[in-house]
Amino acid sequence: VMRGLLIPWLVLLLCAFTVQADEFALFTVDVNLKGAGVDSVNVRVVCGPSPGLDVRFEIPVDSTRTFTVPTAADGEISCVLTASPVPGQKLTFLGDGGSVFEADGPGCHFSGVGGGHSNFCQIQVENKETRLTVFKHWIGTSKAEEDVAVSLDCGRGLSHPTLSVNKGKPAEWSLVVNDEDGFLCSVSEAEGESYTSDVSDCEALLILPGAEEECTVVNTKVVKMIEVFNRYGLAVMILAFMVVGGFAARRAIP
Repeated sequence: VMRGLLIPWLVLLLCAFTVQADEFALFTVDVNLKGAGVDSVNVRVVCGPSPGLDVRFEIPVDSTRTFTVPTAADGEISCVLTASPVPGQKLTFLGDGGSVFEADGPGCHFSGVGGGHSNFCQIQVENKETRLTVFKHWIGTSKAEEDVAVSLDCGRGLSHPTLSVNKGKPAEWSLVVNDEDGFLCSVSEAEGESYTSDVSDCEALLILPGAEEECTVVNTKVVKMIEVFNRYGLAVMILAFMVVGGFAARRAIP
């Protein structure tokens, strides 16, 4: 008798659960970190037109969040999952599931969302490529000169490798900029005896996330007197001796 009474109750519970499940759509959001410097992403879910839904929550990187969305009893709805911009990071959205994923839409855009649908949205977080390129310009020389070492100082306890730069051989640094306001960087150059250096174009550069900055270091060749003497001194000495010798010879002739 108990068994006979229990089975109808189980059938009713299963039917009730099925009806309830058909009133909701399931969404799974995965945040995948492909770079560095990010702890979490702020996600917003907007569904409509009815019943309307607008919720926000924070998802740690490399983790997954699953939630349900009430659907319309007499039709389908659309849902858009977006994330707040992260300074210095590029966000890419991938989606799939029982609803239609609109690849050209903002974020993860699902249309035709109905009860019982399961949808998946992955948010990939990747460092934006930020670059600073330093070029070299020589004045006062036409021959090939040796490479010159340049250093980058961006403060903030950041360390960057020393690079070599020359005409036709620029130096380039890849930077990680997580501050939306960016930061200031300056380039310095190793001193040399055969040239003067002008780095004014590479001082106090504002580096913003995702920027591709350029500047030029100008070197002016310094020609030393000893070099001039070595090149032309012998000819000058010969000419001087010839002139002096000529005068002496004239004075010796009566």
